[in-house]
Amino acid sequence: MSSTSSTISLRRSCQACAKVKRRCDRLIPKCSRCSTKGINCEYVNAPLAAGMTSKIQKQKPIRAITSIPPSLDMEILKTFEPSIVRFIVNGMRDFPNAFARDVKTSFIHPDLYDNLSLPGPIQDLHIICASYNANPSSQLLCRVLKQKSAEIRRQAARASTFEDLLVCIQALVLAQCILVFDRPENDDQYLESTTNMLTGLAWKLWQQAPIQLPHTLSPRRAWLLAESVRRTIIVAYILRSAYSFDKRNYSVRTPFIEALPFDVRTSLWDAPAENWEEAAVTSQSSMVSLREYSGMLESGRVHGISAFGNLILAACKGKTAATVQFPSRHPTLVS
Repeated sequence: MSSTSSTISLRRSCQACAKVKRRCDRLIPKCSRCSTKGINCEYVNAPLAAGMTSKIQKQKPIRAITSIPPSLDMEILKTFEPSIVRFIVNGMRDFPNAFARDVKTSFIHPDLYDNLSLPGPIQDLHIICASYNANPSSQLLCRVLKQKSAEIRRQAARASTFEDLLVCIQALVLAQCILVFDRPENDDQYLESTTNMLTGLAWKLWQQAPIQLPHTLSPRRAWLLAESVRRTIIVAYILRSAYSFDKRNYSVRTPFIEALPFDVRTSLWDAPAENWEEAAVTSQSSMVSLREYSGMLESGRVHGISAFGNLILAACKGKTAATVQFPSRHPTLVS
C-alpha cells in the first residue's frame, strides 16, 4: 500500500484541521473548530466519514446530550384551538376583577394574611385592580401599574423572608394579568422581558420554599401557605403560556410545572374557616403531580371541577370541563 493510499484511508481529521496540524473532533457535518471559525469543513474520505461506525458516531450523540438542559427545564411546543386560548386568556383577565371584588383569587387567599392589614404590595394592587375595574382603558393606569411593578420587582430582589417574596410575586402576577392583555401596540418587548422575569421569580420561589413550616401555624394556615406557593407558581407559568398563545398562537409545555405537587382537595381553598379542619379530615387526601391531576380532570375522575381546576385543564390539556366525559365505572374524586 502506497503512502498516499495509507494517508487517505487512515486520516479522520478534516482537511482544514489537518492543514494547520490542529486536533479535529471529527464531528459531522462540521467539526467544532470549523463551525466556530465559519469555514468549510471537508473530510478526505467523505464516504467513510459519513457512514463510519467508529468514534465519530459515538461522539456525536454524547455532544448532543450534554447540550440539552436538565429535564425539568425543557420546553415542548404545544398549540390549542382558538376557543381554548380565549378561555385561558379570559381566565387570566378575570383574576384582577375577582381580586378587586373579593380580595381573593385562586392563588391569593386573604386568610393567609391579616385581613385588617394586607401586605403593602397586595394592598397596592387591590387599589389598582379596583381602578382597573372602573376604567380598564386608562392609559394613566397602565403607566402607574408599570411604575408599581418596577417597585415591587425591586422589593422582590431584596426580600428578606420567604413570605415577602411570595407577596411580591403574587402582586406581580396580578399586575401582569392587566398589562399582558391590555398592552399598547409597542409594549411587546417590555412584556416579553417582564413575563420571563415573573416565571424566573416563580422558579426562585420554588427553590426557596421551606421544607418544614413553623409549628406556630394552625393546620389551615399551614395548608393555605403551601397551597398559595404552589398555585402562585402554576398561575405565573399559565400567564406566560397565555401571553405566548395570545402573541404567537403557540406555547410550551414545561416539565418543571407538570411535576409540581398538587393537592386534589381544591374545595378546601374556599371552605369556611370554622368548618375547615372537619372538611380536611373527611375529604380525600392525595398529593399528585400537576400532570397527574390534569390527567384525572381529562379522564373524568374529578367531579365538581372548580374554576381553578378548569383553568388547569385548559392550560395543560387544551380542554374545558364542559367537554369532559365522566365514566361511571371508574372511581371519581370530588374537587
